[in-house]
Amino acid sequence: MNQEKTLRARDDFDDLRAERDMPTHYRNEPNRFAGLWKQIAIGIVVGYSVLGIISTIVWMLIAQVALSSLSITLP
Repeated sequence: MNQEKTLRARDDFDDLRAERDMPTHYRNEPNRFAGLWKQIAIGIVVGYSVLGIISTIVWMLIAQVALSSLSITLP
C-alpha cells in the first residue's frame, strides 16, 4: 500500500493540461512588417531604374532605325 501511494504521488498527472494558462506573445510579432517599407522602396527604385534603362535602349534603337533611312548630303 505504501508503494502504491509513492507511485501515485510521483505519477500524478491529473493536474496537467495541454493548453497554456496564459496566451503566448511572441517578441517578434509586432515587428513582423518592420522592414517591409524598405523592401517596397527598393522595389520601386530598382523597377524604375530598369524601366528607364529599357526605355533608353528602345529609344536608341528607334532613333537608329529612323536615322538610318535618312541621307544627309552637303552642298
